[in-house]
Amino acid sequence: MSNRTLSKKLASVKPGTLFVGVDLGLDRNVAVVLSEHARQLSRFRFPNDRDGYDYFYRRLETIQEQQQSPGVLVGMEPTNYIWKLLAADMEQQRPEYDYRLVNPYTVKKHREGDQLDRSKDDNRDAFTVGDLVSTGKYTETQLLHGSYAELRQCVTLYTRLGRSVRREKNHISNVVGQLFPELRRVFKDLGGQTALALLCNHAAAVTVRKISEETFIAGVRADFHGQRLQVAKLRRAHTLAKRSVGLSDGAKALQLALQLHVETLRVLQQQLERATKVMVDTFLALPESKYLLSVPGIGVVTAAIILSEIGDPGNYTRVRQLVKLAGTQPVPNISGRKTYSQTPMSRKGRPRLRTALFFAVLSLVRVDDAFAREYKHLQKREKNPLTKMQALGVLMNKLLRILWALMRNRTFYVSGFQGTA
Repeated sequence: MSNRTLSKKLASVKPGTLFVGVDLGLDRNVAVVLSEHARQLSRFRFPNDRDGYDYFYRRLETIQEQQQSPGVLVGMEPTNYIWKLLAADMEQQRPEYDYRLVNPYTVKKHREGDQLDRSKDDNRDAFTVGDLVSTGKYTETQLLHGSYAELRQCVTLYTRLGRSVRREKNHISNVVGQLFPELRRVFKDLGGQTALALLCNHAAAVTVRKISEETFIAGVRADFHGQRLQVAKLRRAHTLAKRSVGLSDGAKALQLALQLHVETLRVLQQQLERATKVMVDTFLALPESKYLLSVPGIGVVTAAIILSEIGDPGNYTRVRQLVKLAGTQPVPNISGRKTYSQTPMSRKGRPRLRTALFFAVLSLVRVDDAFAREYKHLQKREKNPLTKMQALGVLMNKLLRILWALMRNRTFYVSGFQGTA
């Protein structure tokens, strides 16, 4: 955090403001109220329900009257979903109260620096959060609202289901490797309809080689749910099964495991399709969607992920805020005489946004002449030439500047457009 940013945060707080550190928990929360000089005024617990939140507000009102304080600033860690409950309730019930988020890593290191024996409990964490808020060491993250909140939840669901699909495919690959390792020569993707039909009941090479080719094909056809069965590949698989080194002991149990994984995969794929449709529909209903999609090489899913992580563009005043949000800003890494890297990427922002930008840039350097020229120039320039990955990092920031300008100015992309900062 720069000194200018810290000074700006401290200047925005009125003298006499109460600082409240809240250590969030699944059942009960701990609140510590501090004065502007870090003197502890009160400490209490309250549950995560209507009565608990009302008690929290009453206690703050009482202390605020006693101290004649002009305002209240509540700090908390982004613990799971619990912070959203308290933040949303404060926005509705006590809009005069401000809240800020404190990085859990910052809380941990700050607490350990003050408490050398590294003891930890809820009271200490709450005090540490309040102390950090009073010194301006917080983020100004706020809850999303309306369609932007819907899009964020849709993308979260899409990402989780995609991760589950990949996990099931890995399980399938591991079991197939034991039953019929040579099958990979025939089916590069075991998630195809023909491959899944085969895996249901005919994945064990020791079983396949005991039946005729036509019986094998007929059995796979009975489990097939696609449009066109790849018979040629099935014939090749039957030939490979005759000399396969797949396991015979435990084959029945492995085949059962494979059936269960295939069933789970099919359900997950259907769920992923539903989630993708809702995500795309939600994204296309937002006014920024058409401007983001005007950039060649950025598909609707990638654009939806980028916008979901950014949220409402109106919440930002400078493109540097988006760069920091993505964690793609260059930061020095120097200690004494040793230089680890002049300008490595910080990677302290949103990983999902960073990943989406990376793959978007990979596509852009192939389809957009301006990005392709810049990519080559960064690697071949005489002064400080960059590696391929470093050049992609620079282009990720360039893409963010372009997307920011498109959304802010409500305009469409033109190749060679540089954006504004």
